[in-house]
Amino acid sequence: MESSKEQVPQWHNLVAGAVAGAGSRLATAPLDLVRIRWQLEKTVTYPRPSLWSAMASIVQNEGGILALFRGSVAATYLWVGYSMVQFSVYGRIRTWFEAKDDQANPHPTLVAFCSGASAGVVATIISYPFDVSRTTFAARGVTQQPMKGKSRTFAPPETLYEFASSLYHKRGVRAFYAGYSPALVQIIPYMGLNFCIYEKLTQGEKGVAKSGFAGSMSGAISKVVVYPIDTVKKRLQAQAVFGATGDHYEGMVDCFTKMLRNEGPTSFYRGLVPSVFKTAIATSLTFSLYRGTKNILEDFHKTT
Repeated sequence: MESSKEQVPQWHNLVAGAVAGAGSRLATAPLDLVRIRWQLEKTVTYPRPSLWSAMASIVQNEGGILALFRGSVAATYLWVGYSMVQFSVYGRIRTWFEAKDDQANPHPTLVAFCSGASAGVVATIISYPFDVSRTTFAARGVTQQPMKGKSRTFAPPETLYEFASSLYHKRGVRAFYAGYSPALVQIIPYMGLNFCIYEKLTQGEKGVAKSGFAGSMSGAISKVVVYPIDTVKKRLQAQAVFGATGDHYEGMVDCFTKMLRNEGPTSFYRGLVPSVFKTAIATSLTFSLYRGTKNILEDFHKTT
């Protein structure tokens, strides 16, 4: 990402972020759906179905290929809003650092980490209700095993309005931020590492291909590091909407403790393969689309 000393308009970050968020989301929706469902599973059958067979089962049993894109409206709002805020805040924080005297500037790696972490926190707080709704829509068809042995299938709402109305009347405003504690704990190292690795690999170059490669590497590495916290977040989100199935979690620490005790350490990594695969693709697309859009906007800006 270029130095903010080049004095390009800040709205470039908003537009480029929106394009990046929408494009990466639509391209990776099926992988995200499978990843969320595997995270919500409390029992695992072996042999484990492959990623391809899991998607094929959804298509066959839940209404065709469009089922793989269930929740895409909420998820698109999430990623467009998140990316717009993230890149805008990141650019502004970097501008603040770089406006200092060169002797006072901290190390560029530290600047990238702090800017990315701060941008991630702000973007998460603003867009979080859409994250809860995305988890809700993706959960359709997931079968849980309550304590009495009878299976239970989630029945998410059909529209965003139905989701918001139902959740508000049943559980109040706080339910829209269910799981926010692990979300914030997760996002600081996740986005900090993401931008830190990205900046290290690109070294300020503006090539779209290099941005895509750096994005895929930074996204995959960051996701592996924070994945257990992401799983805890998804469990708390699902519980807020559908209620407890089996263990009831009182919060982030309680969820972590019960999962470790009752399901073992591997439970935190369910869905890791589609998640890392999806994240590598999504982050690559996010940064390459962002970089490509920024290049177009900057070229246009220079000619006007």
